[in-house]
Amino acid sequence: MKDYNKFKKGSEWRKWDLHIHTPGTKKNDQFVGSNLEEKWNNYVISINESTEPISVLGITDYLSIENYFNFKQLVANGSITKKFDLIIPNIEMRVLPVTGSATPINLHCLFNPAIDQEIENRFLGKLKFSNSNSSYSATKNELIRFGRDHTNDQLLDEENAYKRGVEQYVVTLDTLSEVLKNDPKLKENTIIIVSNKSNDGVTGIIKHKDFFINKTVSQLDATRQSFYQFSDAIFSSNEGDKNYFIGQSVDDVKTVIRKCGSIKPCFHGCDAHSNDRIFNPVDNRFCWVKADPTFDGLRQTLFEPEDRVRIQALKPDVKNERHIISNVQFIDQGNLFGSKTIELNENLNSIIGGKSSGKSLLMYSMAKSIDPEQVQRASKRLSFEGYKFDSNFDFKVQWKNGDEDFFTDLEPTNKLHKITYIPQLYINYLVEKNNKEELNSLIKNILMQDSEFKGFYDDKVEEIENLNSEADRLLSEYLKIRSKALEVQKKSKELGNSATIRKSITQIQSDIAKGQKASNLSEEAFKKYNDLLETKSLKEAEQRNLITKNNSLQKVLNEILNNRASLLGKMDEQEDVFLKGQIDRILEENGEISKDLKIIKSQIEKDYDQLVENLKSKIQELQLPKQREANDEILNKVNKELAPYLQKIDGQKELKKLTEQLEKEKIKLQSAIASEQQFKNLLEEYKNTRKQIANLIKRRYNEYQEIVNKVNSTKNSIGSDIQLNAKLVYRLEDLKLYNQINKASIGSDHFFNTLYNDNLVNYTELCDFFENQLRVSDQKLYYSKEEYLPLKQNINLEEVLRGIIKDSFIIDYNVTYKNDNLLHMSPGKKGTVLLILFLQISSSEFPILIDQPEDNLDNRTIYDLLCKMIKEKKKERQIIIVSHNANLVVATDTENIIVANQKGQTNEDEEGDYRFEYVNGSLEHSFEKNELEKSILYSQGIREHVCDILEGGDEAFRQREKKYALKN
Repeated sequence: MKDYNKFKKGSEWRKWDLHIHTPGTKKNDQFVGSNLEEKWNNYVISINESTEPISVLGITDYLSIENYFNFKQLVANGSITKKFDLIIPNIEMRVLPVTGSATPINLHCLFNPAIDQEIENRFLGKLKFSNSNSSYSATKNELIRFGRDHTNDQLLDEENAYKRGVEQYVVTLDTLSEVLKNDPKLKENTIIIVSNKSNDGVTGIIKHKDFFINKTVSQLDATRQSFYQFSDAIFSSNEGDKNYFIGQSVDDVKTVIRKCGSIKPCFHGCDAHSNDRIFNPVDNRFCWVKADPTFDGLRQTLFEPEDRVRIQALKPDVKNERHIISNVQFIDQGNLFGSKTIELNENLNSIIGGKSSGKSLLMYSMAKSIDPEQVQRASKRLSFEGYKFDSNFDFKVQWKNGDEDFFTDLEPTNKLHKITYIPQLYINYLVEKNNKEELNSLIKNILMQDSEFKGFYDDKVEEIENLNSEADRLLSEYLKIRSKALEVQKKSKELGNSATIRKSITQIQSDIAKGQKASNLSEEAFKKYNDLLETKSLKEAEQRNLITKNNSLQKVLNEILNNRASLLGKMDEQEDVFLKGQIDRILEENGEISKDLKIIKSQIEKDYDQLVENLKSKIQELQLPKQREANDEILNKVNKELAPYLQKIDGQKELKKLTEQLEKEKIKLQSAIASEQQFKNLLEEYKNTRKQIANLIKRRYNEYQEIVNKVNSTKNSIGSDIQLNAKLVYRLEDLKLYNQINKASIGSDHFFNTLYNDNLVNYTELCDFFENQLRVSDQKLYYSKEEYLPLKQNINLEEVLRGIIKDSFIIDYNVTYKNDNLLHMSPGKKGTVLLILFLQISSSEFPILIDQPEDNLDNRTIYDLLCKMIKEKKKERQIIIVSHNANLVVATDTENIIVANQKGQTNEDEEGDYRFEYVNGSLEHSFEKNELEKSILYSQGIREHVCDILEGGDEAFRQREKKYALKN
């Protein structure tokens, strides 16, 4: 398979050093060695021993490229073993006027290595410097002549004469400009970089701060401006300079262009004149360039100086390796795809091609290999059944951390990576839906891609679910309490009031006292008889109390044992499996339970078992069975002692009846007192439980409100005049109570109407309403003794209460662009805003795949809104787009262009190994069309493909150059 491009991932960050000298440099040679040969030998050793991965070198010397050729020869013969992608000749020269330190301006001309053999004649030979009625070019022979003339010593040896000539040779901007103007091709292959140092740079003419910040007026303002306007770039590592020349300081872009001719990148090099400075810039301020290591790559930085050049120690825009797709590959033994690997850039990748060229097919294959469930959901919405081919093939996605995903592997547990996939027409689908619920769901899903927000949201939702669960549980308890209270109340009515029973007992005791006189018992015997009856009554009550106490304690023990199983799990002996408890599930939320957490769980088990043992011990200490046995003995004894008395009064039926009645009334009194106390307790619990539920649903409201506040405080401003606002909504139609009430019987001034406003529920009023002791009777919902709401038929209290506490909240999102609501926008504008939402409010690191986002959008909208957003977001996450819009590809400064082609679609005579093929590279990868090449993909460079395939491609490049006042 043909090799289309050496740099297979497009524009990548590499270290460039465009300013390094060599032994024999014409000024300030401090390299180690006693002679030139020894200096070069030591220099080569220093170069080879350097561990810095320098991609591009600018071999620099004053008015000479002799040492540039020397360096290249050492690389060619293998003396220099360190690998460089590109070596550029950098001619340094001095240009009038002089600075405050009496030094001419330091200016560099970097030339395309492709014309290095022509530089001597086309550039140095054309420069002119006049002195003592003589004119000199900058060739070596002329500089030697100038050195001898200047020293008035025609016998001066060549080396010293050459050195003196270089030291004294200065040119004017007019001279330099004339040379380049007369040779346009030379100008195209030259990049001018001016130093901004205070001693030998433009700043030396007048202080940079005074010129740009303090706005000091100077007679040299125009001179200084002319240098900036003549230059393509700046040599400076100063952060203030970098910000100024890209229009992010005291002057904006337009002002910088007016003053300096264009915005400009700032470069930096080690400027090594000694071995210790080789690839060792001050403070490790390396020059990072994001471009192909080619001269075209260097020129590309002029179009995007802010994003293409950084001066810092560490590599810029580093992303997490597990969130970066490194490459993709069709795996095909036939002639459909072959098995070529397509490399991807960490930033923005644009897939372009003609109609049916395989653009969307490539993206679909990526997405389905990574997240088939997401692809299936999206495809189902769009009624898309996927691509069908007779040939069997697979597709592999290789992640930077080494993980792999395959198209044919549909096992969910093997899918460890996430993406956001927006297929073709999906934005159209969302636009056409124009559905508020769909929009809310979409925005929520986008927000959830922000891991920080997702963590916050999940915590809140978990708390809300716990509150809902607890409210439901308490309501069930509330209804049980109510049911129990009604049952106890009914029983209490059946037993009678305790005070009434007490009166009855007093009356019976009085009647018995009267009947005593008529009995055959003496007063003393009758007293003994009454004492025995009292003892029997007390002991029977104690016996009932012991039974109740024993039953209650057994229930407590069983509840604790059940809770232990629920919390800590238990062994199912029938199935011979261990059923996990809630604690296991909580501890396993973050994966396998660690050793230290297992120790904590083990301690909980021990503590729980100890609790059970302590309870059993305390129950045993009470000796309830013994107490019951003792009571039984006493009761047996009392019954024996009572027997003769009972026989004596057996014939006196009325007295016997009164005695039996007294005994029953005493038992009934105890039950009545217990029932009344129980009812009182239940009533208090009923009231407190209702209050607890009300507090829970109020807390739930506050938790929801915190989510809303989080969105409005951290996600409100999307940029580009787009605003996102959230509010908490409880729609009246979702309030069950509203549908349960017989509204025909309610007047306009009824209290019920205060529970809602504009079809939204006044939730605080609803909570206050719930705190009333609500009851249902005769199809009326009473909220006080006299006040009620009429209900529809067959509505019970439980339905009313459950309807009130039901979680029917909705977080409603409102999106505006320049105060225009999203739902009221034109389809094109709405689609753009939705795309920006996907890109901006999602802070996820994982890749986003978008197929033809520009559909139905106008170019102005794309350029003004979408391009700007994509340029920002690609720094944070990998983006892959399919596009046929030149602006979206060029104005976003796409790092990697993938060109797709299906054989025979545009040219029946086209040659190619496979039906679908792809090549890729950077925007700066450029070469003119080779008419002899039968393969369309391999016939021209990426830039040429962009211009051919994308409508307005040439214009997009021109607009970019015009934006920064540049001319390519």
